[in-house]
Amino acid sequence: MQNNFNMLIKSYYDNLTGTSKDIADYLLENPQTSSALTITDLAKKTNSSISSISRFAKKLGFNSFQELKINLLTSTTDKKESNNLFQEINSDDTLKEMAKKVFTSNVSALNATIDTLTQEQLQLAIEIIASKNSIAFFGLGASAIVALDGYHKFLKSDKTPLFANDFHMQLMMATTLRSDTCAVIISHSGENKDALKLAQKLHEKKIKTIGITSYGNSSLTKIVDLTLLSISEETNYQDEALHAIIAQISLIDTLFVLTAMKDDKQTTDVFKEIRETINGTRLNK
Repeated sequence: MQNNFNMLIKSYYDNLTGTSKDIADYLLENPQTSSALTITDLAKKTNSSISSISRFAKKLGFNSFQELKINLLTSTTDKKESNNLFQEINSDDTLKEMAKKVFTSNVSALNATIDTLTQEQLQLAIEIIASKNSIAFFGLGASAIVALDGYHKFLKSDKTPLFANDFHMQLMMATTLRSDTCAVIISHSGENKDALKLAQKLHEKKIKTIGITSYGNSSLTKIVDLTLLSISEETNYQDEALHAIIAQISLIDTLFVLTAMKDDKQTTDVFKEIRETINGTRLNK
């Protein structure tokens, strides 16, 4: 599933409780030892049961403990590199070094995010979008930037995109959507009160929804039909939400490209028409 195992656990960590949090703590503190343990050994080390270990693995998106173990083993092999995924900027860095660290952290957010994606998730996302005529985008605050980007991109597809910047307008839109529409709802924390109200309204209307968030097992993930995780981490001068926006926009890019490939002929025709229209607005030189 992915190689940045620690980042994946951290994205779920705040929403883990009890035994699951104990297992997560042990794996984070003993990565190399853990990769050599059997499920029975790990259960003993964490004072938990075999069924608790299995449930924990599935909470993280793995099909089994064995799959989790393989990814943990791969992650510990690359431990030296993964320790520097999100680099801190220091006052004695040169301007070029600071810029390089910003770029490196952004690239790390993208690499960690693609590592969490599975073929099954992408397949389901495209099935949801392809089966509908319209796609509505929901996001508030910084997430509205991502939602607007999705609206802009899907204008070039054969789907009718929908977006409103104001929360009340988004709530009205969610209330009036029809069954031929799917929705993408973006929330960094997955716990924003208004975002959850939108998700709940979409659920009540039986609208198929794709959630994009940075926190696995957040409240949003329990409402939407499919969750795509954007991996991010806070550093001294970059809020984790900034990394998340870059990863989330890339997830939107991916959904658009995969949809365009599936509906190649229709999307190509729309693309040509838009390009001709836009070219007509440019000065001839």
